Amino acid sequence: MTDEELIAYFEHAKLPETLRLDRASTQHFVKEAVHRNLEMMMADPTDTRSRHRLNMIAIAMEKPYDGPEIPRF
Repeated sequence: MTDEELIAYFEHAKLPETLRLDRASTQHFVKEAVHRNLEMMMADPTDTRSRHRLNMIAIAMEKPYDGPEIPRF
């Protein structure tokens, strides 16, 4: 997704409180994380970390992970 597409996607998205991204990661406080990553993305055009995180959140919102967690010992 381009920057404009990410901004438009998250402007109208209904964000949950927590979101399971994949087997190993869960994003807590999704609204705050999206807001923070959007600010960082707009402030620094070369920042790829915030774009990657926003893409991960967008993909997880479209198709939530429902597999097993990593076992805890």
